[in-house]
Amino acid sequence: MSLFAALFPDPAALDHLGLALSGAHAQEAHRSDGAPLVRWTPPELWHVTVSFFGDVPEGSVPDLVAALAPVARETPPLSLRLRGAGVFDRRVLWVGVGGDDADGLRGLSVAVAEAAADAGVRVDRRPRQRAHLTVARAAAGARQAQRRSRARDRAAGGPADVTAADPLGGPAAALAVYAGPDWSARELHLVESEPGDASGRRIYRTVETLELPGA
Repeated sequence: MSLFAALFPDPAALDHLGLALSGAHAQEAHRSDGAPLVRWTPPELWHVTVSFFGDVPEGSVPDLVAALAPVARETPPLSLRLRGAGVFDRRVLWVGVGGDDADGLRGLSVAVAEAAADAGVRVDRRPRQRAHLTVARAAAGARQAQRRSRARDRAAGGPADVTAADPLGGPAAALAVYAGPDWSARELHLVESEPGDASGRRIYRTVETLELPGA
């Protein structure tokens, strides 16, 4: 089972983000044949990753849940806000996470990772990029389109076609000043990620929900 721990923004925060993304969609790039260069993440997959565990034996899940339970019990609800945007490695368009309890979110991420490790679950120890919610990825063929665009620009001796060379750049710029409403994270979710359809889209299934009532 491929598992991760996550927070899900409340419906009001998701609806607000959805409205903002409708404007960002107008800034996305397409190939010369009209095919999109941006693959948007559906709202049902929007989440904030707290810790990523990767493949976990099914028999280890009860121990993992038991290890995470006291961490959740000692964590108060977190007041968070989706704000700003950027791109990781020209491939992932993200909306950032801030708010009054942004430091508390970082502390929760560390505590969850330590508890999982103590339970014998392998934790992804790679440096974590800033807390974020992924809203889009560069579509298949985007890298090739970027290379072709740069080659055409060099051959023509003209200015670079920034939109084609960086298809996520336009939407990221449109979302750079985005600031959503405050929302309260009151539950920590242990989520299984399963292979989806031929497009590569994953399916998420909540394995366990742990309340964050505070000490």
